[in-house]
Amino acid sequence: MDYDKYIFVDYENVQDIDVDIIDKNIKVVIIVGETQNKIPINLIQKTQPLGDSIEWMQIKSNGKKNALDFFIVYFLGYYIFSDKDKEYIIYSKDTGYDPLIDFLNNKKIKVRRIDKFKQINVNKVTKEQRQLLPLPSPIADNTKKPKEILNKAAAENQNKTNDKNLVDLLQNLKRILNKVGETRMPKTKKSLTCYLKSILKKSDDEVEKIIEKLLKQKNIYEEDERLKYNLK
Repeated sequence: MDYDKYIFVDYENVQDIDVDIIDKNIKVVIIVGETQNKIPINLIQKTQPLGDSIEWMQIKSNGKKNALDFFIVYFLGYYIFSDKDKEYIIYSKDTGYDPLIDFLNNKKIKVRRIDKFKQINVNKVTKEQRQLLPLPSPIADNTKKPKEILNKAAAENQNKTNDKNLVDLLQNLKRILNKVGETRMPKTKKSLTCYLKSILKKSDDEVEKIIEKLLKQKNIYEEDERLKYNLK
């Protein structure tokens, strides 16, 4: 069957797959890690009626970090070689795919990454489309008050400081969790949230950002609704 979109799911990184929004024009390839031996039965039952539109692939990583990422890149290249005029989507929170995606976009190949499954039907504005958008009025830009400009610059500097602080915090956190030992580490996102709030004295929003960062960096990942750690 000929498909309009091909989606490659990094199942080690994301497990939220909304089967209800997969139509007959979409091919979904779900790449599963070597140790992910328990897939939710309700997900299997929902994907069965879709037949060949859903393809499961379990890869052997031999314990190597990011091995699954390379398999996704291989399958992406394989399908692009077959038909570069289709749309290709990587479903993952891992931003490491982005430089490759930018490179392929510059080659006029339609590739994008999403971090929420519902985004598969959201059309991304391409570079060519952005060039057709009306430019902002220079007069309007010049009407900005000096105070507004200073406030914007201060906010940008604060964001850079926050980013650096977060990097330092994550390094310290990984050292703390390594000392705790794998058997005593929190087993769920909820328990990890409570644990981080207690030791870091951070708000819910701040802790959520920290956990999101750990997930993106694959320092933690979910398997069978339990947290696994990779803090090396």
